[in-house]
Formats: sequence, structure tokens, C-alpha cells
Amino acid sequence: MRLWVKILIGFAIGAVVGLIIGPSIAVVKPLGDLFIRLIKMLIVPLVFCSLVVGASGIGDLRKLGRVGG
Repeated sequence: MRLWVKILIGFAIGAVVGLIIGPSIAVVKPLGDLFIRLIKMLIVPLVFCSLVVGASGIGDLRKLGRVGG
């Protein structure tokens, strides 16, 4: 099964479960908020590390200056 089909199936199941359960699931909201905060904490180090690895992989300083410019 293709990935986009799995994503659509998961989206549909999530929507149906959300309609059935409704607002009573608000008990787990703190866990969702924690998850989102942890993902946000990972974004900056990942971007920084990918920039450093990309810049160090160029090797030639002239090319690095051209890319930086």
C-alpha cells in the first residue's frame, strides 16, 4: 500500500474517532502539548547541524563564500 493511502486512511480514522469521542479526550491535551514543545525544541539544533555539515562538506573556501553570499 502506498504511503499517501496510509496517510489518508489514518486521517479518516482520526477524524471519525475525534467525532465519536469529542471533547472528553481533553484529558490527554497536556501530553499533546508536551509532544509539540519537544518537537519545537529539536528543530533549531537539527537545522543548525545540517547547515554546519553542509558547509563543512563543501571543502573549497571559494565555493563556500559563493554559497554564503
